[in-house]
Amino acid sequence: MPETVRVLAIDREEIILKSIVKALTAKGSTTFAVKTTTSALEGLKIVRNDVFDVVFVDVAMAGLNSAELLRRIKHTSPSVSVILTSGHLSGTSFPEEVSMNADGFLSKPFTTGEIRSLLSSILRKRKG
Repeated sequence: MPETVRVLAIDREEIILKSIVKALTAKGSTTFAVKTTTSALEGLKIVRNDVFDVVFVDVAMAGLNSAELLRRIKHTSPSVSVILTSGHLSGTSFPEEVSMNADGFLSKPFTTGEIRSLLSSILRKRKG
């Protein structure tokens, strides 16, 4: 039986959350269990109470800036891989304190292929 990859998506836009869920529930060789929230603070609560392999984080969340949200996620769950998403910044333009702790970047809008390709790469690295 294939391993299930546990994913949390934190984004202020429901349409982005739906696109992540759709991309990860499409037929493929990997099974994903996906939780979503539009709240940075709710996302932190979920991370504290559950185990995830990968967390998607929108850099423009209300309530916490992306650097603080990323820091708290990594403090709570050091082994989780974090993918930052943004409609305004590319991976090379994130602040250094954010980009140093992120495992990947996706610029919005992103495609199903981009999501699955980045996750595949991250999961290969995690298996070492």
